[in-house]
Amino acid sequence: MSITSKSYGQLPSGEQIALFELHNKNGCFAEITNYGGILVSLHVPDRAGRLGDVVLGKDSLDAYVQGHPCFGAICGRVAGRIGGAQFEIDGRKYALQANEDDINNLHSGPEGFHLMVWEAAVIEANGKEKLQLKLTDPDGHNGFPGNLHCVVTYALFDDNTLEIQYEATTDQSTPFNPTNHSYFNLKGSGDVLDHEVQILAEQTAAVDKNASLIGRSDPVVADYNDYRDFVRLGARSILEQGNADAHFFLSKGRTAQPELAATVREPTTGRTLEVLTTEPGVQFYAGLFLSADGPDIGKNGVVHAPHDGLCLETQDYPDSVNFPGMGGAVLHPGERFRSTTCFRFKTY
Repeated sequence: MSITSKSYGQLPSGEQIALFELHNKNGCFAEITNYGGILVSLHVPDRAGRLGDVVLGKDSLDAYVQGHPCFGAICGRVAGRIGGAQFEIDGRKYALQANEDDINNLHSGPEGFHLMVWEAAVIEANGKEKLQLKLTDPDGHNGFPGNLHCVVTYALFDDNTLEIQYEATTDQSTPFNPTNHSYFNLKGSGDVLDHEVQILAEQTAAVDKNASLIGRSDPVVADYNDYRDFVRLGARSILEQGNADAHFFLSKGRTAQPELAATVREPTTGRTLEVLTTEPGVQFYAGLFLSADGPDIGKNGVVHAPHDGLCLETQDYPDSVNFPGMGGAVLHPGERFRSTTCFRFKTY
């Protein structure tokens, strides 16, 4: 495995941004920038050995800066929704920006991890090169308490696995629940309606009409949101909110080592994506709202339509700070958060 870097441009603030390219011995490669920790591209083989880019993204740094639906980015401190854009911790109430329909806080607000510049370095661990990204999110930023120190490490292995490791500490109790928000399309273009999805979960999070989490889990429902057996997305209505954007509680819960959480396969290319994680949940999003608020322009100028990509965001229950019985997405002083997610690619 090898890692190279080059300039990716300059932010309006004048900060210089880099683009890192991770290669394995099979010719697979990933491009990652330290702006937002974004996975810009990921090239893996189809059943004929032809490489193709399987993640949605933008053509340039300037295009990312102009705005995007978190293509490939690290979302945090808390990925997903905090209901009512508020919480109480250690007896103190905190108000966040309600940046989703003036109701919920989504992905931690307007200056979340996906818009921050990370300190980047190539490191060696266990004889392999990895890309290490670091940032310190200061006390009060986006309304969250505590100085939070976060490290995200990317590695591309020779079995065609992209590994993402997360580590964090804080000096005050704070909600913490990051994820990678990549949109996958195993064909490389077009919609994902022929993709077949399996999610190893028996329970899903209940929401209200505003998509706010309400602190309850419900059994999955056959022919609706039960993905324990493979489901072709086009064969099931994914136009309903509860089926197209849902948090699943994985059957194995939080684990010490990454365990299989979900599998996606695409019949025309033969590509298969296996998602393994130590996290207790996965947010499945079928790209329902792509271009809903204006054109989401991707690589090569493509305007993405709904269902042009799908996300499998590994994480804890997003609103655990308001519903502690549902999960453990709060980090306390003296603790060290550690989590690993792997995206492993095969063919069939």
